[in-house]
Amino acid sequence: MQYAMEYFNARTLVITWIIGFVGAGLALSVNQKRTSDQSCWGWSPWQNEIAIWNLGAIVMLLGVLGSKKDVEPALLPGLFVLSLAFSINHIVALRRHRDRRYPTNIAAAVANGVGVVAILIHFIVTR
Repeated sequence: MQYAMEYFNARTLVITWIIGFVGAGLALSVNQKRTSDQSCWGWSPWQNEIAIWNLGAIVMLLGVLGSKKDVEPALLPGLFVLSLAFSINHIVALRRHRDRRYPTNIAAAVANGVGVVAILIHFIVTR
């Protein structure tokens, strides 16, 4: 268990969120048409705004990682709230649009839900 916790730490979780922000940013910019075609909401100019927000989040988190100040644990509550809100938002959209399956919303709901669980496990194990 101790060996697993060496790698399942706040820094690793922040790196995981960076990877998630990169994936979402690419989906909403480079792969925008496919992503929007497979979502409940379809295309919207807001996708560009969200991709820009993802880029800003990536730069901020990389700055934290590069600071070597061990502040990653302080970021986890914010990342938890973001993932919880995103997951709920996608689940609500899926429930409102039951006419067909929407892979974009399903993937986002699941990925963010896994993030919520990962941070909860981290909090439980490290307290």
